[in-house]
Amino acid sequence: MLIYAINFLFGVCWFALKNTLQISVVEWGLIFAVFLAIFTTFKRYKSFSLNLMLVVLGFAWMGFVSTQVINSKVANDYLYKPILVKGEIVELPETTAHSTKFIFQAHHPFKGRLKLAWYSNRYKDTLTKSPDLHVGDIWQLKLKLKPNNGYQNLGGFDYERWLFYKRINATGYVRHSNDNQRINTQNFSIDKLRQNIRYALLPILKTKEFGGVINALIIGDRSLITDSQWSLFKSTNTTHLSVISGLHIGLISGFIFLLTQFFWRCCSRLMLIIPAQIVGAYSGIVVAFLYALVAGFSVPTIRAFIMASVVFVAIILRRHHDIWQLYGSALLLVLIYDPLSVFSVGFWLSFYMVAVIIYGVKQHQEKSWLYRLIYLQILVSFASLPLTIWFFSYATVLSSIANSIAIPVFSFITTPLSLVGALLFFMDFGYLSQLSFSIANESLVYLSMVLEQLQQFDFNQWHYTQTSRIDMLIFVVLALLVIAPKALKFRQIAIFAIILMLFAPEAQIDKNSMLVSVLDVGHGLAVVVQTRNHTLLFDTGAKYPSGFNLGQSVITPYLRAKRIQHLDKIIISHNSNDHSGGLSNILENFAVGEILTSTPEKLKTKASGCQSGQHWQWDGVRFEIFNPDRNINLHNNNASCVLKISNDKYSILLTGDIEKKAEHHLVENYQKKLSSTVMLAPHHGSKTSSTQAFLNAVSPSIVVASSGFKNYFQHPANVVIKRYQSNRIKLMQTSCSGEIEFFFGNTINIKEYRKTFARYYLRQCNTDFNNQYN
Repeated sequence: MLIYAINFLFGVCWFALKNTLQISVVEWGLIFAVFLAIFTTFKRYKSFSLNLMLVVLGFAWMGFVSTQVINSKVANDYLYKPILVKGEIVELPETTAHSTKFIFQAHHPFKGRLKLAWYSNRYKDTLTKSPDLHVGDIWQLKLKLKPNNGYQNLGGFDYERWLFYKRINATGYVRHSNDNQRINTQNFSIDKLRQNIRYALLPILKTKEFGGVINALIIGDRSLITDSQWSLFKSTNTTHLSVISGLHIGLISGFIFLLTQFFWRCCSRLMLIIPAQIVGAYSGIVVAFLYALVAGFSVPTIRAFIMASVVFVAIILRRHHDIWQLYGSALLLVLIYDPLSVFSVGFWLSFYMVAVIIYGVKQHQEKSWLYRLIYLQILVSFASLPLTIWFFSYATVLSSIANSIAIPVFSFITTPLSLVGALLFFMDFGYLSQLSFSIANESLVYLSMVLEQLQQFDFNQWHYTQTSRIDMLIFVVLALLVIAPKALKFRQIAIFAIILMLFAPEAQIDKNSMLVSVLDVGHGLAVVVQTRNHTLLFDTGAKYPSGFNLGQSVITPYLRAKRIQHLDKIIISHNSNDHSGGLSNILENFAVGEILTSTPEKLKTKASGCQSGQHWQWDGVRFEIFNPDRNINLHNNNASCVLKISNDKYSILLTGDIEKKAEHHLVENYQKKLSSTVMLAPHHGSKTSSTQAFLNAVSPSIVVASSGFKNYFQHPANVVIKRYQSNRIKLMQTSCSGEIEFFFGNTINIKEYRKTFARYYLRQCNTDFNNQYN
């Protein structure tokens, strides 16, 4: 069964890695070859033929489900304009100080699953908050929708893949209108029960420092966990413990299984009617189902319920299957239920870690229980590193210590007492409920103290540079071989190879060369410039009232993925939010040598003014600032710092948000110096910039517009695009390409993230570009 499940998984993953939904000629050829092999070998090699068939079935099943999800996207007729939609709130809303976010199942005028935000409205000095939203409510809402879209950068969170995995057909927000009204509400649903539990417990839990974590352990709602707590759990690789997970469901159902057996055996008459083990198995299934139900039957809890049920059903049917057969059955059932699970990190971590535990439990059975427990903990901690590095490009070095402390605390104190506290509360045992919640909270308080100490070690987080997916795959395979059975005799070779990969000198940028990465930050700007020994960051993207910060979500993950710990210089072109909003997060996470800006008095940190005439050289690469000029009266956008970076053959001009007035000044004073191979579109391609005289002076071959997809300002403007076209300038846009990377050496090599990592579920623009420019 395990081999069958793995082959079905292989077929699912084969389709998941495709660039398009269409089946290519090569893929049709492979499918035909597989069917031919099945037809010719079925009688003699039935097992081999069946496995080939499962690969094709997995491929076809994933293709069918993916096509269904993509074809259910909202039609363009309903996008980018106000529209009245009737539907139902289908998941627990998440309320913050600035908005309420919720999932809305649209019923009319179209059907679809929408991810919406209802923002608070400030008019003059009056703040009108979004209304209280409840799951199960039927609403008529005036919405403005857009297709699924996310930032695409190295090291960043793939929001578009997450939306696809969650089967979200469009995103948008609720417009403030008198047409917004609650029509009616459902009398009962599981999600409504979960919401009632949340509201009932909220007065108690909000007084607890870790009340949000306790709430997550009870009903699977993570919205009350603070950012600082998430950061702590993430930095110590313990996030899997802070919400209802397979571990919790397995432990609770297993505990009930053992407890039921114990009490059942106390009565010999009952034992004669039904064996205690059978009764315990039924109890375990019921408890696992109820716990998963209260958690909202999310995909992770469904996986855990299926895995637990397979084991308990085997006990009920009195079939002593091999544990690996049960494991394979659970894996196959999960993939049939939801093949999109392969896009979830939780899917891989849960099944992988269960496999590691099954393997580890069978090792060293001749040793003492303490030795085996320590061995299993070390094995689990080490075995988690390959997947953590694969998915997050970093590993927590001290995760084994953190988890060896956190797992027992969560498993035997925090989670049981949180559930007991909730039961006691609804049984009107107020004092005992408060006591249970207090002990659960204190266990997390003391645990956090330990985790904070581990977090402070500089070497705790180790980052691995994603040079290529092939390198990452080799690294993961080698790490898996280290924990392979001794009989395979691969451990020594794998350990030696890993050491070579870890300590081999990284590929360095040659002298006189530079790597310039224009990050995808939507409507904003962030450019990372690397020479052989130095790094510069030009602008830091935006920070929004909701708390979303491009420095935190895009720039910091990118720099971490590149293993950059120190920025020699930051230039903030001017004080607009879309250029400076992410600075605070960068300063919190990286050592910075110097900050230059056109408005040093407006930054909330020590900074120097950038002025025309400033220049320096790093590793044979020259940096020159042309704007602003202290002798010229330029303000706001026109006062943006303008930086030219050049080697012996090529150059790039970073222009900030300059407009016609600044462009005229630069042409008058630096006409001969402005010439550049690549230019960043001034003011994101606004029609107030990119004058013909300026384009004549710069004479770029390529212009890059850093702008958001279908942005409100409609940048770059059509008139500017036509001007670029008439000058035979190639226009590249981060909204189409994602992160754009230029390597300037003897030639220019260009990489577009959306093309390099293209997948069928990602948005693509109909553009083409030759990746090699000579």
